[in-house]
Amino acid sequence: MNLAASIAGRFVPEGEGEVRQAFRRSFYAAFADGRYACVGDASLGRGPLNALVDDFRLAAVGERVSLSVAARWAPPPLPPNPVVDIGALRYAAQGRAPQEGLGGLVIGAHNALSGHAAPALEALERWLIGNALDDDAQMLIGLGPGLTPSGDDYLGGMLIALQAFERRPQAQALWRWLEPRLARTSEISAAHLAAAAAGEGHETLHLCLETLCTRRSDWPGVLAKLDQVGHCSGWDSLAGVLAVAQLS
Repeated sequence: MNLAASIAGRFVPEGEGEVRQAFRRSFYAAFADGRYACVGDASLGRGPLNALVDDFRLAAVGERVSLSVAARWAPPPLPPNPVVDIGALRYAAQGRAPQEGLGGLVIGAHNALSGHAAPALEALERWLIGNALDDDAQMLIGLGPGLTPSGDDYLGGMLIALQAFERRPQAQALWRWLEPRLARTSEISAAHLAAAAAGEGHETLHLCLETLCTRRSDWPGVLAKLDQVGHCSGWDSLAGVLAVAQLS
């Protein structure tokens, strides 16, 4: 199958790949260089691994596809001198943060997963303020169900926020620690984490970052978009962003 993406993230390879996972509106293909692309229609949204095809057709697992890209997408930088307003986010998120995953941490709510992950979350918080990163933190890698587990999405949100808030040495340090441990999770989730290490995630997460830093009043609309990012991946990533933002 030959597919032409009208726009794709800069991590999307071109050429021939093999479909590894298929869903209702998208599929993941693996390419010879070990990279992945998530191919789908415009409803998928822009992201570093996403390739948006106007006449998208779903392919079966195992099928070979050939992908070309007309234009590339990259997330916008934050405005200069950002002023973080966490209170507005938490107010808007009351009653809509998911009960699954780690997204409840956005409003300080806990569940069985966050309780299990508490040693890792606390280790990461200590590291963010300058302490050494304890081994406890690695329990977050691959933690939770789904193609991109909640723990990975949380770490990805942290990496993206560290880059966005110009704490690049910490982002690089976290990635140096994380990369050798990626065997604990799936190849697809690892590909998303590699993009996050470069500061790139789904466009809606970058919209959340912008809204967090510009005192915009449209959080309900932004969070409605976040609801559409994965099962709860968007919220898990936002929880990781917030862990960094509240200490920036």
